[in-house]
Amino acid sequence: GAIFGGIHCLGWNVLFQGYTDKILWRATSLGIVFMPVSIFLLYSYVFWVNDLNNVANIIAFLFLFFTYAVVRIILIGLMLKSLRSLPSGVYDTVAWTKFIP
Repeated sequence: GAIFGGIHCLGWNVLFQGYTDKILWRATSLGIVFMPVSIFLLYSYVFWVNDLNNVANIIAFLFLFFTYAVVRIILIGLMLKSLRSLPSGVYDTVAWTKFIP
């Protein structure tokens, strides 16, 4: 999951439709990077302490999983929103037969 978020961080300086979209993209990309790492660290700690039945640990896991799901949904929404205003060159027909030797 962290590698997946790191790939989304490659779009850090890409031109966005608005400032809000840019901030949301950056925040969700960082969230996708750090949520799996946080879940892994929390799981390692809980396993090491051997306190799997503690209510606070269960709430922390649920919060991290829920936050990760929300961040992924926001990122998918931003990607779909970016399809609204594509450049005009996207609709050009490519003559693929020119590339065949």
